[in-house]
Amino acid sequence: MTIKDLWKHFFGEQTEVYDYSGRLMKFSDCQNEKSPFCPSVDHIRPVSLGGTDDLGNLIICSEITNREKSNSFPTWVANGKIFQARRIPDQIGAYRIWGQPDGQ
Repeated sequence: MTIKDLWKHFFGEQTEVYDYSGRLMKFSDCQNEKSPFCPSVDHIRPVSLGGTDDLGNLIICSEITNREKSNSFPTWVANGKIFQARRIPDQIGAYRIWGQPDGQ
């Protein structure tokens, strides 16, 4: 699947959305890595740490957020906030991201 295919899977026809860290992403900037609104595909659990390419382990986030997270797992900081990946019960290899509430 391409980034555009995944965008449509996760966000449908929306042209602008915010990633989990609060950064704006734009469909029109897919694959434009020079744009601050460029979305990228990230593995919640990095492949280098046993993650898979299953949809439950993939998330679309800003290129900047992706770089900040890097290979961190299960806890990391992005956009000045702390995040943690937690397994989704009964779904092998699937994760959900839990974040620090704003203002903390």
